[in-house]
Amino acid sequence: MKQKFKKYIHSKSTKIVLAIFVLGIILDLLFPLPNLKQYSKQILSDDGTLLTAYLTGDDKWRMRTNIEDVSPELVKAINEKEDSWFYWHIGVNPVSVVRALYSNIISGKRVSGASTISMQVVRLLEPKDRTYLNKILEIFRAVQLELHYSKKEILEMYLSLLPFGGNIEGVESASYIYFNKPPKQLSLAQAILLASIPNDPNSRRLDQNNEDVKVARDYWINYFKDHHTFSDKNLDDAFEEPVEFNRYAVPVLAPHFSYYIKEHSNGDVIKTNLNLRIQKTAENLLYNHVQRVNPKGVTNGAVLIIDNKNSSVVGYCGSADFYDAASSGQVNGVIAVRSPGSTLKALLYAYAFDEGTNTPKTRLLDIPTDFHGYEPENYDLKFYGNVTTEFALRNSLNIPAVRLLQEIRLENFINLLEKSGFSEIAESKKNLGLSLILGGCGVTLEELTRMFSSFARNGELHPLAITKDDLEDDNKVQVFSKASSYLIAEILSGFDRNDIADLSNYSQLPKFAWKTGTSYGKRDAWAIGFNPDYTIGVWMGNFDGKGSPCLSGAEIAVPLLFDLFNSIDYKPEKKWFSKPEDIIKRKVCAESGLLPNKYCSKLVTDYAIKNSSNNLICNIHQPVYVNKNESVQYCTECLPSNGYKKVVYPVYAPELTVWLEQNNYNFKKPPSHNPQCQAKFTSDGPRILSPSEDYEYLLEENSGQEIMLLAASDSKAKFQYWYVNDKFYKKCKPGDKVFLKPENDELKITCLDDKGRDESVRINVKYY
Repeated sequence: MKQKFKKYIHSKSTKIVLAIFVLGIILDLLFPLPNLKQYSKQILSDDGTLLTAYLTGDDKWRMRTNIEDVSPELVKAINEKEDSWFYWHIGVNPVSVVRALYSNIISGKRVSGASTISMQVVRLLEPKDRTYLNKILEIFRAVQLELHYSKKEILEMYLSLLPFGGNIEGVESASYIYFNKPPKQLSLAQAILLASIPNDPNSRRLDQNNEDVKVARDYWINYFKDHHTFSDKNLDDAFEEPVEFNRYAVPVLAPHFSYYIKEHSNGDVIKTNLNLRIQKTAENLLYNHVQRVNPKGVTNGAVLIIDNKNSSVVGYCGSADFYDAASSGQVNGVIAVRSPGSTLKALLYAYAFDEGTNTPKTRLLDIPTDFHGYEPENYDLKFYGNVTTEFALRNSLNIPAVRLLQEIRLENFINLLEKSGFSEIAESKKNLGLSLILGGCGVTLEELTRMFSSFARNGELHPLAITKDDLEDDNKVQVFSKASSYLIAEILSGFDRNDIADLSNYSQLPKFAWKTGTSYGKRDAWAIGFNPDYTIGVWMGNFDGKGSPCLSGAEIAVPLLFDLFNSIDYKPEKKWFSKPEDIIKRKVCAESGLLPNKYCSKLVTDYAIKNSSNNLICNIHQPVYVNKNESVQYCTECLPSNGYKKVVYPVYAPELTVWLEQNNYNFKKPPSHNPQCQAKFTSDGPRILSPSEDYEYLLEENSGQEIMLLAASDSKAKFQYWYVNDKFYKKCKPGDKVFLKPENDELKITCLDDKGRDESVRINVKYY
């Protein structure tokens, strides 16, 4: 009988427990916990320093607080003061409830609420009137809270939601606003003071001078001494520490960076990779530099610094002074779309190296050229003739870059830029032309600096790691080869160039490569530099788009770039890049940059990329049959029987020959072809350089304005014959300028050489 009774009781108990468990699940589903409150968004530097925080949607300073970021004294004080059994109960302390109920009945009024920290969190999340019914609901919610969250999470909620007067909630907010320091750095006196405020937050605010604040603090100091919570000596020191009444502003460091993070990141505590030492250095250098160049009509600038080890953003200055309204200081120059000037040339040449069309010693033409109506000039308004690729890039020559872009095809280069994240270029690609390479497009400092960082990472383009979470993103794109990246670094690290700064102030300048840019109208000045450690982008200009005669990359941006490298990387971890295994050395003709033929006498050493660079043979140095005094040239059809000799001459492109002659260059030129020769030639004939079919010529009526006729021919041609609308007009020597007063609206211009070869163009003429 006794055994049956025990079984019955056991069965009954099991059913009751099970019923309570099921009921609890049903109630939990029917009455879920209230939503957590919105926290202020906090932006932290790489070492955890608070850069800034933002008000919540309900205008509260309510910063999420992690226990690890709070002084142990403050956590201990709050636990001992509010709920010493916090780690032992399941949301409600039965002993405290019974004691509070007894005290309230005996006194006839509410003396104690027996609220645990868990119950207080519930009340902070879901405020209700203090009634016995609400207390019962509060107990249910507290148990519910304990089932959903760990003790650590509940305590962190409590620390984050405690009221401290006005719109200040949470110990993190209170610590910064009342003491101007993070809660981990609070003294014992400050910790006890903060612990005492939530009991009467609006009467004990530290932004209002109130004696009750000190009375409350001293009461709890004595309480903790009586309960031996802290050592007597530390509590005696805390008692002597004065109470200071202040309200500090929440820190505002790196404002452009912080606001960018706020707008582009989720979560309320965002840990970034910004290095405060580098950031402050960059801010000071940028501000001081802008002050120096301000008299030259330059009022602002921006700087972006990338750590090449992991593509993390360690420095970010959107303007020289965020608070300078007169210069639009709140505009973020890092993400503003501007003209890149010549900075994209480095990307073009890297692409050409990978495509195999060029090596550093490959020769390019820098002569006046009409690109279908587009006639660019160099920055210094000079032309340099036949130049090497490395000279053209290092000195940022315009004509070779446009010629090269035309050769590799504009759409191919645009595809590279689009793949690399240049959003404005991607959106407007249908409207872009060859002027893109000289700045006829829009980019941001962020895009440009990131792209240049690929040269420092073996041609790999990595996403910018702005936050700690971004470091996990390894979605890289191989935009260049390791070899071409190395060649660009070598070329752009040389000092024999026209954008060099005064080096007298730099005793420990680390080695780095850099490219400058100046936009049309001198509205933007750029300098982007990189070495194994950092990639630094500098933009200088005016946010209203106003230009300045002094605004150039070399004069305005390069000095700041040098200052930045000299300050943040004066002792680089790695001296320079290692030469890739597929970079080979080879001898090439000095005048073409191509592999020498047997007639090339002057050779130079060049770098090439194995299995990529072209293996074209030089065609400049050619043997020519001439008479004994080298005054007449013979072809195989007219070789004289009374003697001749074979002499090697450089045979340049006809347009280069014309330019060299016009500019009085002394060069060895083959003599004119035998005038008695009657042979017909089928090779390329004259090339009309002017006029161009791409123009519509607009002339003033009765002004006497003329159109220039100019054509280039090879050395076999002795004379050129010009025809207008199939009627003979004038005879001249190759390269001579002929001028025409047009009499018709539509003209067919033909140039015929004395070897029977010709070329024609058609142009339209309008008068006004």
